[in-house]
Amino acid sequence: MRFYGNEICCGSYACLNAIQDPSIDLQIFEISTSTPFGIRHFENEHFDRLLTTYCDPNQGMDRGLRLWGYAPETVQTKTAEEAVWEIRYRIRQNFPVVVGPIDMGKLSYQIMPTLLKRMDHYISLEYCSDTEVYCTDSEGFYHYRLTYEELRTYLSADSVPEANGCITVRQIKKKREYKMEEVLEQSFRYAADNLCTAEEDGEGSRGIKNCFQYLEQYKEYKWRLPLMYDIQYLKQRKLLLLFLTDLLEENRRRYSNQTGEIRRIVTIQNDLLGKLYGRLRKGLGIEKESFEELAEMERRLAEVWRIS
Repeated sequence: MRFYGNEICCGSYACLNAIQDPSIDLQIFEISTSTPFGIRHFENEHFDRLLTTYCDPNQGMDRGLRLWGYAPETVQTKTAEEAVWEIRYRIRQNFPVVVGPIDMGKLSYQIMPTLLKRMDHYISLEYCSDTEVYCTDSEGFYHYRLTYEELRTYLSADSVPEANGCITVRQIKKKREYKMEEVLEQSFRYAADNLCTAEEDGEGSRGIKNCFQYLEQYKEYKWRLPLMYDIQYLKQRKLLLLFLTDLLEENRRRYSNQTGEIRRIVTIQNDLLGKLYGRLRKGLGIEKESFEELAEMERRLAEVWRIS
């Protein structure tokens, strides 16, 4: 049994912890979900999701799984009681389930769950007995034994925007072998779709500009740490985009003639994100010019991808 944890992609970790296919690379799986590509800006009193993903993991997970030859059977429930019933009904030895998105702040086995409120999270569950499950959580918990009653108290999606008010239970079954060529081809198309649709939807570059305008209205102490958090993870997502360009070139895909310009744009964005993060760490606040340049590069990125 291989344990997967702990980068930003808890949904991908949960899937790989469930399916246990050692031939699937974690980062390529995350890329195949398309989640890392495209930016969305939310405004709320918590200042979370200031620069989050345009396509959340719950949207991209199923199509990513299908690319790798798996057929997810997905059920959405409105209550924790219903979710536990579905889990008990579906879970069997050698047939784990993936649950999420759920509110990470409700997972009381975490060391400081109150700091994790409203964060969307995924876990995988395996059969232990008629009264217990093994929980594997990419935040450092492997085969943690939970009773079904404990599990019921941990499952909540009420405060997680990505959940749309539902707790999702997935069972993942192998249907066919995957073809890496197909995985990369479709991953490129999914990435292009996210980037271009984000622009058309008034997110992407406009979301970055709206973020700056929104933050200007409030004292820095209210949003400094959430913004630093979002910048760190946005930078990781940009690195995954660079990895995708490397994969396309290595496999001589027909899109590889665009990768040089894509790489140039993303490198500029990464430098800008590093600059923004550095200023925040030093207590120097944010500057409009960096946000505007970051936004322009995001618009240009979608443009280059659309041409492809």
